Amino acid sequence: MKFFIHSFIFCFSLSLSLSADTKTIKESITEVVVTATRTPQTINQVLASTTVISTEDIERYQPTDLLDLFHHVPGIDIARNGGTGTTPALFIRGSNTSHALFLVDGQRINSASLGSTSYQFIDPSQIERIEIVRGAKSSIYGSDAVGGVIQIFTKKGDFKPSTIVSTEVGSNVLKRTAVATRGAYNQLRYSIDLSYLETDGIDVLKDDSQQNRDSDGYKNFSINTNFGYTFDNGVDVGLSFLESHSRIYLDGSSYPDRDSFSDSIIQNIGFSVSAPLRDWWLSKISMGRSMDDIDDTNGIDGSHISDFRTTKDQYSWQNDIEIFNEQIITFGVDLYDDELVASTDYTDTQGVPARDRMNRAYFIQYQGNFSIFDYVLGYREDDNEENGKQNTSNISLGAQLGKSHRVIFSWGEAFKAPTYNDLYWPIGEYGAGNPDLLPEDSENFELGFRGDYTVWKWEASIYQNRIDNLIEWAPNPTEAYPYQWIPSNVDSAKIKGGEFKADTSLAGWDITTSFSYTDPRNQTTDKLLQKRAQKKFTFDIDRSFSRWDAGTSFNATSKRYTNTTNTGSLGGYGLLDFRFSYQLAEKVKMQLKANNVFDKHYTTSENYHTDASNWLLKLTYAL
Repeated sequence: MKFFIHSFIFCFSLSLSLSADTKTIKESITEVVVTATRTPQTINQVLASTTVISTEDIERYQPTDLLDLFHHVPGIDIARNGGTGTTPALFIRGSNTSHALFLVDGQRINSASLGSTSYQFIDPSQIERIEIVRGAKSSIYGSDAVGGVIQIFTKKGDFKPSTIVSTEVGSNVLKRTAVATRGAYNQLRYSIDLSYLETDGIDVLKDDSQQNRDSDGYKNFSINTNFGYTFDNGVDVGLSFLESHSRIYLDGSSYPDRDSFSDSIIQNIGFSVSAPLRDWWLSKISMGRSMDDIDDTNGIDGSHISDFRTTKDQYSWQNDIEIFNEQIITFGVDLYDDELVASTDYTDTQGVPARDRMNRAYFIQYQGNFSIFDYVLGYREDDNEENGKQNTSNISLGAQLGKSHRVIFSWGEAFKAPTYNDLYWPIGEYGAGNPDLLPEDSENFELGFRGDYTVWKWEASIYQNRIDNLIEWAPNPTEAYPYQWIPSNVDSAKIKGGEFKADTSLAGWDITTSFSYTDPRNQTTDKLLQKRAQKKFTFDIDRSFSRWDAGTSFNATSKRYTNTTNTGSLGGYGLLDFRFSYQLAEKVKMQLKANNVFDKHYTTSENYHTDASNWLLKLTYAL
């Protein structure tokens, strides 16, 4: 703990001590985000706590998967359940994994049975940028946006045609090959990405039964395509397609060195038309389909274990009207229809198969500025066939204090609808659903401060998020089923915390540091929620030279509890990574990354291994 605090104070003091002739940091005023309000804003205008992972960041960090990127984001804590491809837990400001809404090019992509998103299968090389908004956002997105929203934008073509081929090798016999071609011709733009990754992985379980000590491998094939056309009258048409096929090998529970495996497919298809009906009125219609399919197979005899496939059809109509200068009203409707096809028979209380549910919503938002003030007000009503109506609102107010400082206050409501597993899991020996469950709901407050100077900038926030009707699975023994568990709305949680981030440039070195603190506490027991680390510290430093770049990252987290009673815990840790790139020729680039260089032994989930010291080498050729 002392190390985290001392490191934080050092980096903060370093930023304050920069001289006036230091190189100016990269201007962020031109960086535009859309996730916070569903409308374009510069990163300086947005009133929500927002982090952008850009194309340059993705290339610089050289990630194997998206989790490698999220480690650098304040307020996000990751608990891996093994190596690459395994299902992780992601906590935004201490909220549950299912309290993070994931969007891919504006569309929901999550499982109706589990409520989570298989984002670990998306190839980072096919991503243009990621916008992460922390705080309640149900007033514009509906269910799931309790802790925040993570929107992934896939790569698109909008520049001179180019084709790039890359190959990677690394520890654990990792191999990846990718081909990408993109560009624009007059008003037509296009992008096509293909990639294949294969690795032997690591031994996932710490205590395998009967000494099952084999490595658990992972394979992934991904394709992403985007096409768009802008007409002379300003109408823009876009078509996108993302699909990822993955296989992850799992330790068998009863036999040595025999892996079961899980095949997954995630898919996202989208079509959109954006039209300027007037100079002051922009209307956009989008529709699409996403799919999350998981099929588990027994590695001993090849028999089928389970299959869960969620198909989500989505439709949206959004209108942005500028009624006065920079006074914008946004309103529209969202529809999405979940269909679940599974090997498990889900039925409602009348014995009717529960396979399909429709959610209809309308929303309205007003944003603008007056004098030194900026404001956003939003309201949304969701009507779900299973859970009824949910109304959510939000208010954000910002004030510019002089040239360099800003203060922001936000209040918002959010909710999370129960999953199919929560509602309709068949009555059996080990579990049963509860059709009487209520949606989880929350109320979030946040106070933020920002400073932007010539040579450095910083932002800080404190927040509180109260979540009621928390759904928890607990033992419900009966004479017929003595080991049965069922879910119920039994708990509430109050999550308090704060974040600080600073960016600067010193003698040619780009420096970013952040510190996060969260206190996610069960109000019934006054115990910390399990698996979350209370403290997180990050430090990144990079420099570009004529033909080569170099950088390092340090990430540290405090201990986390492994149970609801806080009697067991996993120790905190600090990891140091190095990265290096060199332009071998005009069209050839080499990148090398070393992770966990001091071979720190740690774990973020009980009974699961994490990777030891490892490396990755990449060669890129631009045709």
